[in-house]
Amino acid sequence: MKKSVLLLPALLIFLQVAFSACEKDPEIITNTIIETDTLVINHYDTVVVTLTDTFTLTEFLHDTATTFILVRHAETTGGGSNPNLSADGLLRADELARVLKNVPLDAAYSTNFTRTTKTAEPTAADQSLTLQTYDGFVLNPVVDAVLGNHRGGAALVVGHSNTTPALLNLLTGTNDYGNIPETQYDNLYVVTVFEKGRAQVTHLKYGKVTP
Repeated sequence: MKKSVLLLPALLIFLQVAFSACEKDPEIITNTIIETDTLVINHYDTVVVTLTDTFTLTEFLHDTATTFILVRHAETTGGGSNPNLSADGLLRADELARVLKNVPLDAAYSTNFTRTTKTAEPTAADQSLTLQTYDGFVLNPVVDAVLGNHRGGAALVVGHSNTTPALLNLLTGTNDYGNIPETQYDNLYVVTVFEKGRAQVTHLKYGKVTP
């Protein structure tokens, strides 16, 4: 990790907003993680903060809530109904494992497709987790399983351009999230769930940013 002098006033303001959200109605905060380990925080003004060992995704975890980390599968070869990951997709899957390395995951879930399982496998292997599958057409069971078995912990859930936003809507109790554009593979959502239908969403970007 690169070390740098943090923009402390802006960072403190951001962290105050992020953590105070536990006591407020659900809200959406948008940030970006890019390949240079830089976190871009979009909150009124754009502030660039270089990640250090003390500023990681663990800052978004709360032991009084359950954290869902949601991503769409990485880039694919595009061939057939069950394509494999492309070279770029394999790199992104490895990047996902790197980004989540310091996040203590309790479980990792994926739909039963090659592109989703291959996206989740590096992270699951890195954290010594058995990858579990779920039905992307019926989302309540995976939500109930995570909330029931890992309350206060964190779980990675890898899905698709339509199932990931559907899961976001289920967790937040809204219809705010539409399908992810087919060309976008870099979205990472940290969802702090206090109860099903009441959650805070932190929207991140990781790896090679796509349009």
